[in-house]
Amino acid sequence: MERVFADATEVGDKRLQGLALTALAENALLREADLPRGRELVEQALVLLEDGKPEDRYEALSTRARIGWWLGDLDDDERWIGKALEVAREIGRKDLEANAADELASSAIARLDLDRASRLVAEALELAEDSGNITALGWALVSQARIDALRGLLDEATVGLTRAEELFSQSGNAWALARTSNHHGWVERRRGDLVAADRRFRDAIRILKPLEDRGTLCESQRGLAQVLVGRGKIDEAERYALEARETVGPHDTISRSTTRMALGIVRSAQGRDEEAEALLREAVEIVAGKELYLIRREVLLALAGFLRDRDRGDEAEEYEAEIASYALALEPEPV
Repeated sequence: MERVFADATEVGDKRLQGLALTALAENALLREADLPRGRELVEQALVLLEDGKPEDRYEALSTRARIGWWLGDLDDDERWIGKALEVAREIGRKDLEANAADELASSAIARLDLDRASRLVAEALELAEDSGNITALGWALVSQARIDALRGLLDEATVGLTRAEELFSQSGNAWALARTSNHHGWVERRRGDLVAADRRFRDAIRILKPLEDRGTLCESQRGLAQVLVGRGKIDEAERYALEARETVGPHDTISRSTTRMALGIVRSAQGRDEEAEALLREAVEIVAGKELYLIRREVLLALAGFLRDRDRGDEAEEYEAEIASYALALEPEPV
């Protein structure tokens, strides 16, 4: 792509320059986890593509939105996805509309605004069905399954994820299969089937390592570490928790928090309480002041559980009160 960009610059082809820069930005984000470089590249691309074909801008706008997501700035994420949605509507691409609506649903899920997320997913499902794009349909099904899982509807979540896997297999989308396997892993963990959860996370890791997607891979590794703690395989859990800390990008707010939490859970199981508590508190602090309530709830549960297990109930109560405040968000919208 660097060669493509150089050649396009030589002949003055702005469209090809912009497309090459968008691809390079994707590489900087997924493979290198270099958000500043990714932002620089994609913002250059947007300038070059401003007066070009709308469909070219869509991909660049989606990439720019992902930077906001990784930084934990959901307002920034939604602002850029909103621009992408406008482009999709402008050109009448229902599959791209479905993708944008689904991305907005992911932001709503992160905020634990499940009612809004459900409405956006319903829109994404309808658009994807109308477009006939099985990949767009698969992503919408994954988002619906995430909502179902958060509301305790584990059987429904499993059905949705299984159908999404079938669609992603048909389209040959390995990356999507890996991410779906991660979600399957968490559903199995909630169900109490740690063997099945273990297999799901290992499947995701196997797919992702050759793809070099650090953002998703570190989540697979930390998920497996937490499952292995539950299975009593502490040494192996430590190995995967440490690998997750090595994989995570330096600017990835969500995974910097979750990978610290996972290692904290491992250290707790090892009886290394001082280190465990420090890691768990760091995990909470990283997402402080951000609207990442889904992640904040998870890391608070880990810290509060750690304190309760050590007869420090008074300290745990402060965090448990915040955890309880999120409970209403997990209830279905009244009919």
